[in-house]
Amino acid sequence: MTHDNQIVDARAQTSDEALWARTRDGDDAAFASIFDRHVDRVHRQARRFVRGATDAEDITSIVFFEAWRKRDHVRIVDGSVIAWLLVTTVNVARNAVRSRKRYESALRGLRVDRVSDHADTVLEQLTLEGMHAPLRTAFEGLSRSDQEVLALCVIENLRPREVATLMRLPAATIRTRLNRAKKRLRVAVEALHPGALDGWLEA
Repeated sequence: MTHDNQIVDARAQTSDEALWARTRDGDDAAFASIFDRHVDRVHRQARRFVRGATDAEDITSIVFFEAWRKRDHVRIVDGSVIAWLLVTTVNVARNAVRSRKRYESALRGLRVDRVSDHADTVLEQLTLEGMHAPLRTAFEGLSRSDQEVLALCVIENLRPREVATLMRLPAATIRTRLNRAKKRLRVAVEALHPGALDGWLEA
């Protein structure tokens, strides 16, 4: 075997697809490699939808727990598990937000005052790493469904087809949602800072 062939073979053995095949057989080391490879990206995705770093860490843990628990059913898209992980992160975060709202509603009913956490307040400002203030503010003002499709298709650069496959929706539905969300985001940002989105969010 030539040196080049050895490199190709080594890459094939450490691809997501190969590692997940081993994970399905219960290989802890292969799953750990997947975790190390994608945990930061999953955590960033979680931070887009929850208030604090602790919540994001909890969601990240749940996502990988679900990946291990459902390892026989995880879908590999274009040779990678990242699309499944990111879509699952959106779903877990959505459920976490609903649970928190129910919990906070109960607390308000009991007239329990909550003490704000300054650290969480600071971390909230970093929810969308790499997005400047006008864009972040506009993003946070969008509906939950608009935020989700933008996070997956624009920020994480997944193809609408990948997202549709994992959400079990028609690709046309995701593309329609994406185009609608982009338009709403443009309008929101332009209202705050005209010209701020020049070069962003191609149609």
